[in-house]
Amino acid sequence: MVILAVSILVLLVIGTPIAFALGISGAIYVLAETRLPPLVVFQRMFTGVDSFPFMAIPFFMLAGALTNVGGLADRIINFSRVLVGHLSGGLANVSIVSSMFFAGVSGSSVADASGLGKILIPAMKKEGYPADFAAAINASSSTMGIIIPPSIPMILAAVATGLSVRELFLGGAVPGLLVGFGLLLMSTLISRRRNYGGYRRATAVELRRATVHAIPPLMMIVIILGGILGGIFTPTEASVVAVLYALLLGVLYRELTWQKTIEAFFDAAISAAVVMMVIATAALLTWLLAHSMVPQQLALYLSELALAPVVLLMILAVTFLLAGTFLDVSPGVLLFGPILLPVVMAVGIDPVHFCVVMVFGLSIGLFTPPVGTTLIISSYLGQVPVLRVAYQGLPYLAVMSVLLFLTVLFEDIALWLPRLLFG
Repeated sequence: MVILAVSILVLLVIGTPIAFALGISGAIYVLAETRLPPLVVFQRMFTGVDSFPFMAIPFFMLAGALTNVGGLADRIINFSRVLVGHLSGGLANVSIVSSMFFAGVSGSSVADASGLGKILIPAMKKEGYPADFAAAINASSSTMGIIIPPSIPMILAAVATGLSVRELFLGGAVPGLLVGFGLLLMSTLISRRRNYGGYRRATAVELRRATVHAIPPLMMIVIILGGILGGIFTPTEASVVAVLYALLLGVLYRELTWQKTIEAFFDAAISAAVVMMVIATAALLTWLLAHSMVPQQLALYLSELALAPVVLLMILAVTFLLAGTFLDVSPGVLLFGPILLPVVMAVGIDPVHFCVVMVFGLSIGLFTPPVGTTLIISSYLGQVPVLRVAYQGLPYLAVMSVLLFLTVLFEDIALWLPRLLFG
């Protein structure tokens, strides 16, 4: 296993994309340390993506892309403005609330960061907000895209661990909403201290008009979650319904041209291809670790330590926080989930609770250096250095870290909704 670990580390240090780093390292390990035929590398990669639930990933990404170009995002942003625009730091708060709504459509933080960031970061800069502050707001708030359901990493976690997708969706709902309200509170306090003004309070007529305009886009969230939780369709079928609904609204609003549709399909195809490549190579690595009995050895070692469940989960939460700084969420979920699930179940930790903490912890790394995806996207859109954006994001990092450890300490934050609806 030393060769495997060293090869991954070296490839990551020299800047190799994570999917290729995992795949090349797995191939090196097979050739150097095992008697397995080289063909097993390609067989396990193919098997890793040969799963029906994974089909939801490109469709949810496409739904998010169509929402951006079809006029739905503009209506969600306007609705957010009449709700919280009057608070200190009006447009910053609009960005956070918009991310909360948009998270219920795309299931992807990258889609949230790029889609809403293209609109809101330039708008914040135009209104006089510092570019690094605007980018930090976008980078941190877009992480809700993979905590609030539907969530692509939760789908990955469900497939990797054999758990229920809908239970994991519900497990992330309360933590995701708490993140949204926590970021909103922090943004308001910072804006008040820096004298960032807000808009005038919306009148009853403006609120009613914005609500009416926002109902059709927000109905997508109701359709997706209602259909999944009601057993009407699977998460994969829900993703297809979301695409069809976004197409329908885009046509009715007369904003979805052929050119915009092609761009949406192109963007979704690239994003989905990246994720699926990561899934394939991470599946290879996970299988090799299982073949080498690493999960069993780890479980035996941790059982000998006799740690209390909450102590073990706290240690794992810190591990996820640190791993998220250099490992993207998708490979992190696919690597940690199958290996650690038997360990945490052996000491009495609820598997849904564990998966929510895992996705939550890894998601924080999305806006931390060196490889935070939403951090890099937002700094590019704001045209400011990454480290300046990371510095402005420290208060939001503190909020999310505190909420992560509260989720560890109080399991009902993650388990209340699943227990309420599914017992």
